[in-house]
Amino acid sequence: MKYPTLYKSLSNFVNLSSEDYYAIEERVKVKRLKNKAYLLREGETIQYMPFINKGLMVNYRLDPGGDIHVLQIRWQGFWLGDLLSFFTEKPSKFNIRAYQPTELLLVDHDTFNYITDKHPVFERYFLRSLQNAYSNLIDRVFELHSSSAKQRYLDLVKNYPQLMEHIPHYLIASYLSIKPQSLSRIRKEL
Repeated sequence: MKYPTLYKSLSNFVNLSSEDYYAIEERVKVKRLKNKAYLLREGETIQYMPFINKGLMVNYRLDPGGDIHVLQIRWQGFWLGDLLSFFTEKPSKFNIRAYQPTELLLVDHDTFNYITDKHPVFERYFLRSLQNAYSNLIDRVFELHSSSAKQRYLDLVKNYPQLMEHIPHYLIASYLSIKPQSLSRIRKEL
């Protein structure tokens, strides 16, 4: 097994046989990104569903004023792409960038169609994965509207302490939907 992190991620949602796993393992493409390299820039169409085998990535948008709005921060063991761009083959509205040296396992359209047609367990996997992602998105939106900035920061530090070492603070502030100055003030208070 070349990619135990992929196997573990898949197995979290479905009972995966060796045959099913090897069907995807032998078809993924490996892509390595250096720190601060882009996987996708706004206006490009993504051709893959990227799985982070190693590393750390950020999905964000820039508003017309040039301010950054971080939507997702993901690391080893997670998928991070633009599903709308992938499935519709339309340009993305997002930027996806590595924030440490990153190794991705890429699933292209042909691989996705093959594994979901020939191995139905992957349809169940992607359905459950999307349900989980939707639930997490709703929780995140609720948290942004109902929790204080300080509480959002404390929750982030508690649940993902490794992020503080690898992500610039202005990106963490954006992810928390606060200004960098507010993040500095919260950190000083604590």
